[in-house]
Amino acid sequence: MANVISEKCPSCLAPLKYDSVKDEFRCEYCGNVYTIKQLEEYKNNKEVLGKLKLMDDMEGYTCSNCGAQIITGDNVASTSCVYCKNTAILKNRLTGLYAPSKIITFKYTKEDAINAFKKMCKGRLLIPNTFSDINNIQEMEGLYVPFWLYDCDNNVNMTARCCRITHWSDFSYNYTKTDTYHVTSKGNINFEKVPADGSSRFDDVIMNAIEPFDYKEFKDFNMSYLSGYISEKYDVDKDKSYNNILDRVKKDSKNYLLNNINGYSTKSIMSNNDDVKLNNVDYVLLPVWVLNIKFNDKIYHFAYNGQTGKIVGEIPVDRTKLLITILISFIVTFIVCLIVFLIKGFRW
Repeated sequence: MANVISEKCPSCLAPLKYDSVKDEFRCEYCGNVYTIKQLEEYKNNKEVLGKLKLMDDMEGYTCSNCGAQIITGDNVASTSCVYCKNTAILKNRLTGLYAPSKIITFKYTKEDAINAFKKMCKGRLLIPNTFSDINNIQEMEGLYVPFWLYDCDNNVNMTARCCRITHWSDFSYNYTKTDTYHVTSKGNINFEKVPADGSSRFDDVIMNAIEPFDYKEFKDFNMSYLSGYISEKYDVDKDKSYNNILDRVKKDSKNYLLNNINGYSTKSIMSNNDDVKLNNVDYVLLPVWVLNIKFNDKIYHFAYNGQTGKIVGEIPVDRTKLLITILISFIVTFIVCLIVFLIKGFRW
């Protein structure tokens, strides 16, 4: 048995869709609009609760609106029916150990993500002509991606080899003097809300690249916010993700201490000792639009931060355009060199 719920309009029982921009739930059939507080009040009303028929205990993943079977992956926590587009929230995948504490809702829409993709491609001379055609979008989803957020302190002690180089000259020679120092720097560096992607399905490089998120806009998690979007529960636990966070914390600590050593021409780390203490871990959901572009039988992955509008992804290079650009550059360089040579030749 699986707990599947979907938000329904208290007036007409049609599916409700959450508008993250306006922070409200809208019924596309009767036009009524509800806030999260109003929905909670309706749910606490026994008469309305009976009317809504949330069907918490359903066999399999059956759409509560049209009865169709909903096919999901093992880690999907919310999805939509392919027939009636009704949102289905798999309640048992968002409770207990899988219950997020906070959520940042979507500010940017599907259209915003498409426009950002087009803008990213615009003006790139070497991009294939038809790559940015929206018909190449094989898949596009608004996803609430599971993230772990770590608070920790690092008591770090570092020794760096620093050189101070001075130059001078006289009538006969040019001189260079290099003074070498071993500089020790230490400190207790505090890290708050360091994110780690909790889903193995997403490329960690891409997920890291769409940071940062504005954590000031966190809301207490409520399943209703998932209406109209897809979400996943974590399949990479907090202990496994913490190993990646440790590497990131140690690297950032070294860079921070090294950058704060001033007055030297060159600096390099000789040794360092880290003592990282974990203070807190939060499990949250963050908004990401995922675009998969199919071009020349290859899939290119793009991610669009649903809160800040930052987009990242791999853009292919047209080999023919690249070859032409190289040839033109070579020809232009050759002509310039030839003109310079001829001018100097005439002067001789």
